[in-house]
Amino acid sequence: MKVYNDDVDASVSIPNSEYTVTYTDADGVSQTVASGVTNAAGAIVNQTLTDIPSSVNQIKIHYSLGNAERGYVRRSDGRIYQFVFTKSIPNSNLINYTGNTRFGNSSTPESFVSNYIASRINNYYDQAVDFLDDGLQAARQYSPELLTFKSAPIDIYYERGFYLNKGSGFYSNGHDGSGTPDIVLGDRTNVSQFTDHYLMHNVMHEWTHWNMRQTAQLGGGSYTTHYTYNTNFKTSYKEGVALFAGEMFAQNYDLSTFDNEVQTDDSNGINRLYGKSTNRTVQLVLYDLLDEISTDEDENYNISSSILQGQSVTTAQRNQINFGLLYAEMMQSKAKTLSEFLQYIQKKYVTSDTDKANFQQVLTINGLSSTGDFTLDADGNPLSD
Repeated sequence: MKVYNDDVDASVSIPNSEYTVTYTDADGVSQTVASGVTNAAGAIVNQTLTDIPSSVNQIKIHYSLGNAERGYVRRSDGRIYQFVFTKSIPNSNLINYTGNTRFGNSSTPESFVSNYIASRINNYYDQAVDFLDDGLQAARQYSPELLTFKSAPIDIYYERGFYLNKGSGFYSNGHDGSGTPDIVLGDRTNVSQFTDHYLMHNVMHEWTHWNMRQTAQLGGGSYTTHYTYNTNFKTSYKEGVALFAGEMFAQNYDLSTFDNEVQTDDSNGINRLYGKSTNRTVQLVLYDLLDEISTDEDENYNISSSILQGQSVTTAQRNQINFGLLYAEMMQSKAKTLSEFLQYIQKKYVTSDTDKANFQQVLTINGLSSTGDFTLDADGNPLSD
């Protein structure tokens, strides 16, 4: 079963999500005959339905977006998104169905949009979990001492008109102050802004804030834009980490287009990033620790250089390993600033003379000190010790 709004070719599945199967008996009472979780493709397979009277000619499948282990996608009022699909029982009693459908209320056209975008969020949430799990597993093959991480479930809220044009956010105390952590993906006036890249980035970005809160106790902190200077270096780090993870997921590890932005940024003649405490600076420094081959930069370091010596791996495999290493160590190190994290990485992974020279080059080309500290203030003046 796949869900669409106005373009069937853009249908999305309902993966790893809870369902129940019911029928209505002769007294008009709904009877549950099965429940479970769809598979990774969003399908219900090998499900035997027993004790259905021969007079019953149809069943109802109730889908919930999400599951108790991962979390759910919820409406603004807290209800889990749930869809009901009715299917006739054929004479053979064997249901073998694949299809696409729209869910909503014809009297409320926006409901079709909400249900479709919520389905996409659920789909990307499931993919984000797999993306991280795959990276951590790949990294653990070469660094077995890495922590085994299992994120606690957290729900994502979305609905048309909810947090309209206010952006997305992770709320450690709940968006409503309930005390239960949650994530809100704010709506947009123009739904065309909900591109695959936008949703993928924001789901992974906010979920990463939750993961870092659970493990590294990274706190909050306000900022203006990802390019503006943060006097609180902790803000730059915690946002840069989430930016990095979001783009690695949305871009499949490829930030080559922006790889040299720290060196080339020019806003009215001012470089906003080089040596400065910004979210974007942190994101791109982390990318320099991941990418095997830099783009228009004079640096050749990546975090797995020392542990993959002599190993034959593809660029795609190395990217996955490096992402897993970085994400795990960002949690495990409990670093609160970029400098703390870089010193931790240097001590653990930078071992050979070649690695030491290459790692130092990463710091130099990004305007950082030998200890990974920012070196310039918002106006480009040297920071005092």
